[in-house]
Amino acid sequence: DDGDASDFMAPLLSRIAYDFRALLIDRPGCGGSDRTRHDCTLDSQTRVIRLALRELRAEQPLLVAHSWSAVAALALALRYPDDFAGVVLINPLCYADASIRATDPHARVVSRFGSLVAPMVGRTAHDAALRTKFSPEPVPFAETLEPLREAAAIRRPRERRRLARNTAALRSAAGLVTRYGDIELPVVIVVGDGDRVASPSRHGYRLHNHVHHSHLIVLPRGGHMVHITRPDSVMESIHQGWSLAHERAEARR
Repeated sequence: DDGDASDFMAPLLSRIAYDFRALLIDRPGCGGSDRTRHDCTLDSQTRVIRLALRELRAEQPLLVAHSWSAVAALALALRYPDDFAGVVLINPLCYADASIRATDPHARVVSRFGSLVAPMVGRTAHDAALRTKFSPEPVPFAETLEPLREAAAIRRPRERRRLARNTAALRSAAGLVTRYGDIELPVVIVVGDGDRVASPSRHGYRLHNHVHHSHLIVLPRGGHMVHITRPDSVMESIHQGWSLAHERAEARR
C-alpha cells in the first residue's frame, strides 16, 4: 500500500503470525523507509525488497501485497520466480490507466493549492478518504485502526508528492503489464466487489483474466480495506496461496 507496515498490524497480522513467520516490509519510500531520488522506479524497489528478504534469510516466501504494492509483487514474481513460492494480492491496483487518478481525489486538491489549503481540508479530506477506502463497509472506529489513522492523519505537501511519485512508479511499469500472463507462480487474487479505490473490473478481474491460472476470491460488499474488515477471509486466501505453492513444488519434484 501507499501507507506502511502498520496497515497490516491488526487484526490480520495476529492471525498470520499464528501459522507463519511474518515479515512486513515497507516499500522503499513508504512508511519508515528512506527515499532517495532513485527509489520511485520499480526496478529500484524490487531490487531493494529482494535484497531485504535475502538479508532476512526468507527462503521461498509467499508474497502478500495490497493495493499499490501489487505491481511490485508482480514484478518480483516475473523477475525472480525462483525466489518466491507464490503471490497473494489483496485488492490489487496493478494497471496504469485512468483509474489510478481516482484513488485519492483529495490529494490533487491539496497538492494543487499548497500548504495554505492543507490545514483547512486536511482532516475533512482524511475522513472522506477513509470512508472511500472502506466503502461500502463502515469505517471501523476501533483501536486496530489507529496506526492507519496516525500514518495518514494530515499529509503534508512532501507526502502528497510521495503519492505522485508512487503513481509515476506504477506508470513506469506499463511495459510489465503485457507480461503478467507469463507469471508461473501461483497467484491468488482477493477483491472486495464494492472496492471504490482499485476497481475490480479495471484491476482484480482484469488481472485474473490476464493470468489464466490465477485463483480469484470475491468478497461480496467488501471495500478496499478487506484485510482489516475481513481478516478471516483474507487469511483463508493466504492459506490457499500456500497450498497452491506446495502443490506446485510437489509437482516439480
